[in-house]
Amino acid sequence: MQTGHHKKPPLRWLNVAVLGIPTLVSLIAVPWYGFTHGYDAYEWLWFLLLMTFCELSITAGYHRLWSHGAYKAHPVLRFIYALGGACALQSDCLTWASDHRRHHLYVDDTEKDPYCAKLGFWYSHFEWMIRDYPSTRADLTNVKDLLKDPILVWQRKHYLALLLVMNVGVPVLLGWWHGNIWGSFLLAGFLRLTLSQHFTYLINSAAHAWGKRTYDPQQTARDNWVIALLTFGEGYHNYHHTFAWDYRNGVRWYHYDPTKWLIKCCAWLRLARDLRSCSSYRIEMTRIAVQYQQALLRCEALQDEAGTWKEKLESEYAKLVAALNAWSDTRHAWLQAKSAALSQELQQELDALKARYKQLKQQLQCHQSEWRTLLEHLGGLHLARA
Repeated sequence: MQTGHHKKPPLRWLNVAVLGIPTLVSLIAVPWYGFTHGYDAYEWLWFLLLMTFCELSITAGYHRLWSHGAYKAHPVLRFIYALGGACALQSDCLTWASDHRRHHLYVDDTEKDPYCAKLGFWYSHFEWMIRDYPSTRADLTNVKDLLKDPILVWQRKHYLALLLVMNVGVPVLLGWWHGNIWGSFLLAGFLRLTLSQHFTYLINSAAHAWGKRTYDPQQTARDNWVIALLTFGEGYHNYHHTFAWDYRNGVRWYHYDPTKWLIKCCAWLRLARDLRSCSSYRIEMTRIAVQYQQALLRCEALQDEAGTWKEKLESEYAKLVAALNAWSDTRHAWLQAKSAALSQELQQELDALKARYKQLKQQLQCHQSEWRTLLEHLGGLHLARA
């Protein structure tokens, strides 16, 4: 920890209250009311609906849309996100995006990263918000592009009114309709708010502490599927820090990323457009380059056999990269020809490219399998010598 963080700055008592009061109510009043009066399906349903609304407004709106510009959204969708962001009570979007952009720019810098994970789990989880650290003071100079969005300017101007309407007015109104104001207020108000906040904060803390660093092992951000389950797909954090502009966090078909699915559905409904994504070629090249560097270190640890294993590793890596480049080039040519194929001659060329693409894909899969086998063998040798 650097000098600037040795002495604890003064507390921000408003932030302490915003974080502390809902947490205390959720820990004490929510279970007490449940034991003495109980909650029904209506109240639990609205708890889940508002929880989802808050989380997706942060992940799809505050984060992927506004902080990173991963896609463009229709004004109706942006307005919905602005309301959900106020409901999540994580500050107005301009402030949130400014902090987040500085986090990405200075990640792991103990002086400039607002929620630097190197300063400890609890610091990155919530302490950075409740104390007046220099790196956490409001500075909107890095969100000048967002200041042009009238919806965000409106949200910031009326943020206090919006947060009261969304966090008090909506839960009370739902309870009044149902005939049980307290039940709805405690579940859809306090418990929903507490959990949605702390689930988001897990990205700053837990997702920088536990998980895999597949794409960039030099920083603390990690991929953690458990965190992804709690945060609507935000847990693939090492990938996100490597390719922050991608509208997806979970890039595999089996990755749990409801935020990605929402954005894609909005694109089908013409509420979103210009979705940005990283090519599978670049993702794979980044992944195997990291594996190669890590495997080289394992080779060096094998001492007498280091040269032999390093030679094998370099040979397989060169074959894999060549196969990946050939596959990518042919795929690009095939897709281009496919979009332009009209005449019989062009159709024949397209068929030939398609056949070549399938052949190269099979070859790539073979090289990938051999690469995995080599890495597993090296890993086993490394463990045996450790």
